[in-house]
Amino acid sequence: MASKGSALHGPRIKEIENAQMCFTETKEHTFESKAAEEHAKLLRIQHELEVSTKQPIFLDSSVSDTIRTCIVLGNHRAAMKVKTEFKVSEKRWYWLKALALAGVKDWDALERFSKEKRPPLGYRPFVEACIKEGEKGEALKYIPKLADPRERAEAFARIGMPKEAADAASQAKDGELLGRLKLSFSQNTAASSILDTLRDRLGVS
Repeated sequence: MASKGSALHGPRIKEIENAQMCFTETKEHTFESKAAEEHAKLLRIQHELEVSTKQPIFLDSSVSDTIRTCIVLGNHRAAMKVKTEFKVSEKRWYWLKALALAGVKDWDALERFSKEKRPPLGYRPFVEACIKEGEKGEALKYIPKLADPRERAEAFARIGMPKEAADAASQAKDGELLGRLKLSFSQNTAASSILDTLRDRLGVS
């Protein structure tokens, strides 16, 4: 038997559409009218997803969560449809997809996604997604691609690589950053020594 999706979706959508019609009758409620229209559209799409996936897990999710769930289920076409329907920005899309793919440990798909085109936010979403999942090896694929040496230094520090963090920090020539890195590695005598030497060389206190 085919799934009918979450119960009461039909009446709820009808109520929202009726409210939207009421709002359109006055210019003062343009925002409310648009919000009701978007809400009804989202509920309709979520119902279609519940029917097609036979999983009542979409209704009442946000647009972002709906996209994330589609990706987790491997339904990338549906995720792209939601992105298009709700005009989700490329920056938001990259964060959502990177986090979702990392969340299901699909590292090959994440790497392919990173190479589709130049990411609008650079490689930070990929780095953050890998670190969030505790995958140091995967994060190392993207950290060297970070354009800002400060971001590279801090990312290396977060995965416990003091020498690489110091090398990146030396390019930034940022005394405050070096101080933060030293605090991060306060229990690591060798790392602290490297950072002190670097600060002396750069002439920062």
